Amino acid sequence: VFARIRSLVTKPEALRSGISPSDAAMTLGIAPAMAKEHLLTAESKGLLCRDVSPDGFRFYVNLFPEIDPRDVYLVKEYGICSTWIKAVSTTG
Repeated sequence: VFARIRSLVTKPEALRSGISPSDAAMTLGIAPAMAKEHLLTAESKGLLCRDVSPDGFRFYVNLFPEIDPRDVYLVKEYGICSTWIKAVSTTG
């Protein structure tokens, strides 16, 4: 389940706008409530970060493990952080 969630949140559109429990439910073929539980568990394991707004929960891939605390401005040429920067920098 977590591999499928990671695959979902690393798609370019999800890197830009995150995923909702409904998005995950459609991909996983389960009820939205169960998908939300899976997303919260993935968050507790450090795979995802969550944003809560009046529109509901949105989950994003957790970029923090790739950030070097000694050089927070360093962006490596590889990894999810680099992929995220490319995804949010493109328009369309």
